[in-house]
Amino acid sequence: QHFMLVDTLTVAENVMLGREPRTRLGLLDRAAAEREVAALSARYGLVVDPRAHIAQVSVGEQQRVEILKALVRGARVLILDEPTAVLTPQEVDDLFAVLRALRDDGASIVLITHKLAEVKALADRVTVMRAGRVVGGGDAASLAIDDLATMMVGEVPPPLHARRAEAPGAPVLVAEDLEVRDDRGLPAVRGVSFAVRAGEVVGIAGVEGNGQHQLL
Repeated sequence: QHFMLVDTLTVAENVMLGREPRTRLGLLDRAAAEREVAALSARYGLVVDPRAHIAQVSVGEQQRVEILKALVRGARVLILDEPTAVLTPQEVDDLFAVLRALRDDGASIVLITHKLAEVKALADRVTVMRAGRVVGGGDAASLAIDDLATMMVGEVPPPLHARRAEAPGAPVLVAEDLEVRDDRGLPAVRGVSFAVRAGEVVGIAGVEGNGQHQLL
């Protein structure tokens, strides 16, 4: 969920940090590091450019680098804490494809999540914890999402109700033809206009790297 990567280093340098291949003169063998990372990336479908700097790659790619860091050290058990919290739906699908490939290769994966649909889609077995104690579980295929939710909260969750219509108030924030440049001086936001009214929630959606950060 929270990455431990060095932004100023490349993908290969991050993956090999602490076990860098060396030349006969004791210098870092970048070419060998890039080859090893590229081979591991291809084996598990963790598509990422070994030469790219971490600061230049997407959140989904950074997560692949974290997984590669574990795999290059021979890890056979991966513990993933809310790994989809910062991913787009497409990146979630890509991550699950990678995790299934790792499982098929013999790795064991512990997935910590509160997203029950993802549990049903990926897990073989489920353990439910509430207030620090195990309260239930079993084969994922035999447990309905409603059953999991009941175990999580200790009672049958109330039904969802439709939100009542609200009349928003006057605008409290207005942006017109907003232009913003990124850290490199390149245009990141071009001619964006919007208004936020009292009593409403405004969502800004987009694939990572399309100007949301600079807009905010």
